[in-house]
This record gives sequence, structure tokens and C-alpha cells, in this order.
Amino acid sequence: MRNRAITPRRCPTIPLYARLVRYGFRKHATYVWATLAGAFTNSVFGILRAYILIALWQARPGLAGYDMTDAITYCFVTQAFIGPMQLFGGGLGLPERIRSGDIALDLVRPAPLQAWSLAEDAGRAAYLFLVRGIPPMLVGALVFGIHFPAGPGRWLAFLTGFALGVVVSFGWRYLIALSVCWLLDDRGVAVVSLVLTTFFSELNVSIAPTLL
Repeated sequence: MRNRAITPRRCPTIPLYARLVRYGFRKHATYVWATLAGAFTNSVFGILRAYILIALWQARPGLAGYDMTDAITYCFVTQAFIGPMQLFGGGLGLPERIRSGDIALDLVRPAPLQAWSLAEDAGRAAYLFLVRGIPPMLVGALVFGIHFPAGPGRWLAFLTGFALGVVVSFGWRYLIALSVCWLLDDRGVAVVSLVLTTFFSELNVSIAPTLL
């Protein structure tokens, strides 16, 4: 009897998730001008925040052990991550589908709803990082000067942290979206979520403990 080489079976869901990531990327790529407008807005607010931090660091040099360039780098990195992390909530479209009943179609798809939504959201985050996230950091580098990761290891750590942040952001927004299953409207939960995410993300109060 001939010996046949046993080849592992390929998981059919991996190409599916890859296509979903690509779909999420292309879906948001249709709104190029809206994305560029968001990048411009984030850059302008980044410049305003940077000048506030410059004034603060001139009054208190070496605050919390950081120099002025560290503070400006943090300012523009947070501005760049607003879009990919979907800091102000939303971005999934699940609440509307739950209210309309279309969620029933999503539950019979050939992949779990959570994994399906995460794959699409990963494509969205990748597009917004490239088109809406990188311009504010370039503006900060050209106007003020910022720190960049030194070496491949630091870049890998930076990108890994970004990927984990996208997953955490998705998980939080996914829970907020599913609250519509028990509530008539998710706007109240979304407002509470906005307050909590804005505060705990340290977008506005990153240096508050050092001022006490």
C-alpha cells in the first residue's frame, strides 16, 4: 500500500476574514475627502494642543520627567489615533441592524458575528491610520519635531500596541452596540461611553496627576 503524504487542511475561514478586512478597508476608502478633512481637523487641534503644552513646559520644564518633545510627541500620536481607535464611539452599524431586525441575517453568516465585525473594523482602522493618522504625525514632525521609535524593535512594539488598542476599542464599542438588545435607544449609553473613553484614554488629562 502506498504511503500518502498527509497535508493539513486549510482553514476556510482565514481567507474569509482576509476578505472582510479588505472589504472594511475599501468601504471606508470611498470617503476620501471626508477622511482628509478629518486628518486636517486633527492636525489643527494637534497644533493648538501642542502650543498649550509648550507654554506649560516652558513654565515647568521637565514636568513628570518628560521634556517638551516628549509632550508634543504624545499630543500628535493621540491626535493620530482618534480616527483608527474610533474614540468618539460608533463605527459598527450594529445598533441600527438590531433595531430593524436585520441582525438575524448577520447571525446566520458563515462566521461568528463578533469575529465578522472585528475583521471589518480592522480594515477600517487600517485605512484611517494610513490616511487620517499619519498626516497629523507628519505635521507634528515638520512643525515642532517629535520622537520616532528607534530601531525595528521599537517600531514593532509601537505597531503591536496600536493593534491591541484597536482590538480593545472594538470590544468596548461592540458591548455598547449590543446594549440595544436590552434598551430602546443606545444614545444614553453612547454619551456615558464618550465621557469614560475621553477621560480614561488620557486624551485631555494625561498630565493632570502631575499638576496636583
